[in-house]
Order: sequence, then C-alpha cells, then structure tokens
Amino acid sequence: MRARSYASVSKFLGPLAFVLILLSTAGPASAQAPATASPAIVGTTDWDQWKFNCSLFTDFAKKFINCAASTFRSRPFHFVAQSVVPGSGIGGGGRYTADLNEKNGAQDQLQATSFITIRQFWYAELKFTSTRAIVADWNKSGESLFLNIYARNRSLPTMPFYGLGPNTNVNNSVRFSQRETSAGIEIKTPFPEVSWLSAGGTFEGLWPNIGGVTGANIVSIQQQYTEQTAPGLTTQPPFVHEKIFLNPHKRFLTRFEINYNVAYNFYQDVNLGHYSFRRLEAKADHRFYPEKKKHGGVIEQNYFSVLWRYSVSDASAGNAVPFYLQETIGGSDIDSQPSLRAFKDYRFRGPDLMTVQVEYDRKVCDACEPCKPGIIRTVCSHLGLLLAYDAGKVAFRKSNLDFSDMHQSFGGGISIYLGKDVIFRMAVALGGGEGRHPYFNVGNFI
Repeated sequence: MRARSYASVSKFLGPLAFVLILLSTAGPASAQAPATASPAIVGTTDWDQWKFNCSLFTDFAKKFINCAASTFRSRPFHFVAQSVVPGSGIGGGGRYTADLNEKNGAQDQLQATSFITIRQFWYAELKFTSTRAIVADWNKSGESLFLNIYARNRSLPTMPFYGLGPNTNVNNSVRFSQRETSAGIEIKTPFPEVSWLSAGGTFEGLWPNIGGVTGANIVSIQQQYTEQTAPGLTTQPPFVHEKIFLNPHKRFLTRFEINYNVAYNFYQDVNLGHYSFRRLEAKADHRFYPEKKKHGGVIEQNYFSVLWRYSVSDASAGNAVPFYLQETIGGSDIDSQPSLRAFKDYRFRGPDLMTVQVEYDRKVCDACEPCKPGIIRTVCSHLGLLLAYDAGKVAFRKSNLDFSDMHQSFGGGISIYLGKDVIFRMAVALGGGEGRHPYFNVGNFI
C-alpha cells in the first residue's frame, strides 16, 4: 500500500513540477527586459528575435528567460509541451504555423503539429483554419464565419476500461489500446437576423482501431470481455460522422452569461451498418462574474458557473453503440473535460449521460503592482483557486437519466494561469466512495 501511495504522489507531482518550470521561464518574459538593448529585428518571422535571445556567446545566463519564451512561442515554428489525453503523461514536439492572410481581411492559417508523451502516446495533426468577416445586414451579431479543415491521428497505447454502466467495480479494470484517425471539415456561422445565435456542423471520416495490451500485471480487455459485453471489441469499421448544432449565447447585465449548445450527431458504419447510431447532445453553461475591474468590465477569470450536460444515443434494432464511442464520466473524459473529479479518468462508461457541475474559479490577483519583480509577483499573477461540485451518471436507457442515485464529488485546489488561460489544475476531490482522488489537468497551452 505504501509503494502504491508513493507511485501516486510521483504521478501527481511530475506534471506540476513541469508546469512550474515553464512558468518560471515563460511567465515573466514579458515583464523583464533583456540585459542588453535589442538590435533592430528584421524579417517576417520571429527567428531573428530567437537567435538574438538564445545566442550562447553573449550573456546567455541573463537572457535565459527570453530564450525560453522565444523557444515556445516563435513563429513559424516552436516547440510544444502538452498531453494527448488524460493519463497519457506530458510530452513534447513541434508546431509549424504559416499565416496565409489575404488582402480582403480573412485570417487564414495552415498548421502542422506533432508530439509524443513520456508514456508513448502520440498525436499528429494538419489543419487549415479560416476566419472571415461577414459584412451584411443580416449578421446582427457581427461574428465571423469560421472554417476548419483537418486531418489528425492519435495513438493511445493503454487505456483503462471498467465495464459499461453506472455500477461497475473499480477493482475490475482492464486495459486496451486505441488508435483514432479522422479527417473532415467544421464550419460555424452567425445565424441570420439573430444576434444571440450561431449554427454550424461537422462532416468527417473516422477510422478507429482497438486492440489488446500486453505486459506484466496487465489484464487485457479480451481476457474478460466479449463482443456482447463490450460492443465493437472484435471489429471496428470506418465511420462517417455528421453533426449539426445550434449555439445560443448571450452576455447580459454585464455580469451574467449563458452559453448553450444543442447538437445532433449521426455515426454511420460504412461497412455493414451494425454500429450505426444517432446521438443528441445538449449543454447549458451559466456564468456569473462577481468582480469588476477598476476601469470597467468584469474580471473574466473570476466566475461562478453551473454547467448541465445531457447526451443520449439511439441505435436501430439489431445495432449497437461501440464502447469506444460511448460517453464517459470520472476524472476527465477523452477530450480532457472534467467530470466527477473524485473518480478515476473514464471511470463510468455508457451510451447515455447526464451531469451537473458547479464551479468557482478565482485568480488570486490580476497583477501585483506593489510587489517587486520576483517570486511573489510571479505567484500572485499566475495562481488561482478552484472549488467544484460534480454530480452525474451514465445509463443504458435515457429513461434512467434523472437526479436519483447520481454519483457525486466535491473538492478544491489551485489553478495556474499563463496570461488569461488556465494551463494547469490540481485539486483533491472527495465524496465518491472510492477514497480521496488527486485530480490534475494539463492544458494544451503551448
């Protein structure tokens, strides 16, 4: 038991130490001037600035902070440090971005990213994004048209599986490997004549691959599960995924904001059709900003939120929803969204889901103006507090999605900011009946 405890602490502190190192380098870079005056930088990229900041032969020790910031921010190429999915560990790689802006004001960008983590999870993506202003009388919101064309692949060599349904046993976990390849197009546009509504859709191809895992003290999924208890285990066909959504959103009375999203998905098995299914998703996010800035506006990082999520899947007679495309709650899901933080990642899995999350986030201070440059100013400007309550359940039938017998968790911790974005969260959650659970999440921040 003691050895397991030490291993857990090691897993928990490793990402935190990594983030703190990055903050100590990238964080203060904007507040500190180089030791010597910068020469005039010419060129359309940041390479000239990087070469100056990282020149080894002139005051490298004094320019280390600026060098680190340039290394992780420079255009068109910079290094990245992030995770693939919860449980993958932190990794590193590179990102190349080419700006292709046109004279009509469109913001076009071509981006290639690839990285691998310390646990051999890897991710690669090539995407083209375009943001184009819509100057027309019907565009009451003034929002732009957004287009994303992408191809991506992620390899997940070992993922936990606890079975399906709301009453699985945490001690009966097995492992499986998963590889996902997808390519498609996403689009989002303001809704005509309505200032508070956007609409959009996705059309993509999915090529999943599921396998077993070998290793000492590892139970592979095929040893305990079959096609009947884990649909999609024996074969994984290609899918065509179509999605349409509506996004009502509005800020009112300065301090209140609502952001809803209602989406309908169709996953089509292009082989035999056995795994074709439909899914309805609804999210309702309500936020209240209690603190205002001295010169007007609210402090966006300080808010109280209530998030409700509802997702139900439906398959025709004789069809099945593959287990690897079913919803999960516990820790974080495969897209790094937190839910039931008192439980392990992917703890409960099922075709239908409902969750309620109440969260309070507060950045300790926007800036520590009286503080001298140093550790106090760094901590003050980068540290935040987090309190959260989660409740949720998965089910095999949507009629079972109610507020009775929901799993619950509550806890608190700290957040670390880089500018306005949260890049790391660390908390301890209780109430799940499976002991105290240390929760941490590393954002895709660099």
